[in-house]
Amino acid sequence: MSDTHGSEGRTEQATPRRLEKAREEGQIIRAHSVAGAAVLVAGAFVLLIGGSKLVALLETSLRSGLSLAPEPMREPSRLLEAAGDVLRPGFAALAPFLLLMAAVAFVTDLAIGGWIFTPQPLMPKADRINPISGFGRLFSSDAAAEIVKALVKTAVIGAVAYWLVRARLDRFLHVAAETWPFALQQVAALIANILLVLAVALALVTALEVPYQIWSFRRRLRMSHQDIKDEHRETDGNPQTRRRIRSLRLKLARARMMTEVPKADVVVTNPQHYAAALSYDENRMRAPRLVAKGTGLVALRIRELAAEHGVPIIEAPPLTRAICRYVELGSEIPTGLYGAVAEVLAYVYRLRAARTAGRPSPTAPQDGRFEPPAEFDA
Repeated sequence: MSDTHGSEGRTEQATPRRLEKAREEGQIIRAHSVAGAAVLVAGAFVLLIGGSKLVALLETSLRSGLSLAPEPMREPSRLLEAAGDVLRPGFAALAPFLLLMAAVAFVTDLAIGGWIFTPQPLMPKADRINPISGFGRLFSSDAAAEIVKALVKTAVIGAVAYWLVRARLDRFLHVAAETWPFALQQVAALIANILLVLAVALALVTALEVPYQIWSFRRRLRMSHQDIKDEHRETDGNPQTRRRIRSLRLKLARARMMTEVPKADVVVTNPQHYAAALSYDENRMRAPRLVAKGTGLVALRIRELAAEHGVPIIEAPPLTRAICRYVELGSEIPTGLYGAVAEVLAYVYRLRAARTAGRPSPTAPQDGRFEPPAEFDA
């Protein structure tokens, strides 16, 4: 995508192709602080609900370490086993907690931006080691916004923490008078309570970052008018090339169409400007099918091929114009034209029978039976 216009010239929203390309390059919306806040909230809830159990398990691990028999400490072969007995309760207590926190962080981070796997961000780029670009990013508006967000979070969390500690200061002082197990449980409950309130406050402040991240991401991917033109050129190709491709496709379609004319049952004409070839097999078709049509030189070529292969040519100007206008190539005749087309085919069958029997050709009807209904007036 062109970068010659500068960010000041990028006033248009990113196109779907630009967003898709940015995603392929690893540029997606991410708000990592939201995942951090979610981890704190989940951890605080776990500590509030199961903190006493966790403390008990850690206490068991500590007691196991302090009550080791001296014999294993003197034998190196038994030292590893003794260390495992000491650490196992602590790992059993912390492992589920840590796995839960990792799962919460993973799911929350994917909730904003979705899943993506691409090696593009790992590819070396010159602007990453360019000191000028580094200084530009350091003093950019994005960096200033990050500083402002950090200051706001610090101020809010600091104010909430001060209020929480001040409101619970007397309870901390009373813990000193409690015995060991109860004191530890009281401290754990107080810390879990404070951590939960702080985590919720941080989550509320961080939630305001999501709209900003979405706006910032969209702003970085804005495009200029020239960028959009370049993208259309890349997607659709050069206009001259497209015209050439359309011309070749039309030529091939006409070539295939002309191969069907010798197998048609009848060709109806305007008689000079339009021509349409119809085919009907009552065993394979529900209705007559248009196998070729055209105007001008194409119509002339259809008539020439029909004459060369003995296909009857019937002058039916209104019907021919209606077929060329309302019927797509390869499609069946619409029901509104059934009557007029049936009259044409009936006349063709009489004409063939007369030729086979060596009789004079019948005269074409002159009473308007070949004319379509008024709604097909072309």
